[in-house]
Amino acid sequence: MKRNLLFVTYKDGEIDEGLNYALDLAKMTDKGMAVLLVNKKKLSRKLEDIMSAVAFAEENEAAMAQQIMRESERQEDVQTAIEAKCKTSGIAAAVHTAFQDAATSLKDFLKQNSSIDMVLLSPTITENGNISSRELSKLVKTASRPIVTMAKQPHTA
Repeated sequence: MKRNLLFVTYKDGEIDEGLNYALDLAKMTDKGMAVLLVNKKKLSRKLEDIMSAVAFAEENEAAMAQQIMRESERQEDVQTAIEAKCKTSGIAAAVHTAFQDAATSLKDFLKQNSSIDMVLLSPTITENGNISSRELSKLVKTASRPIVTMAKQPHTA
């Protein structure tokens, strides 16, 4: 069984942040890659968005309903874009979607997938306290795999 890297990012975030690094690392180490797309919005919030779109449609506000639904479709396009980028890079990748917070989703995914050698957390996961240092410490202790956190490069003017 081929060993894999796991790249974790938000589905509604900027997909290129960290993905290129993860792909380069997979190439250098001759590994496959799994991508875990975590929803930033909770499932209940997505249902609220759908219900809002329905309400606008019922009130003949089709433009507003379409705008709400376009955002949902854009998130599905992210998975397709990641799969295409991996294929273009020559990396075998499986893309998975999670519906819980990043820490819980990662923990559950690692329990179910023994082929993961290393976890790469994208900058969108680690920035601005999206995952707390306490959660990260707990993950490091329980994951039994190296966890690499990525940071954005500072831009100089």
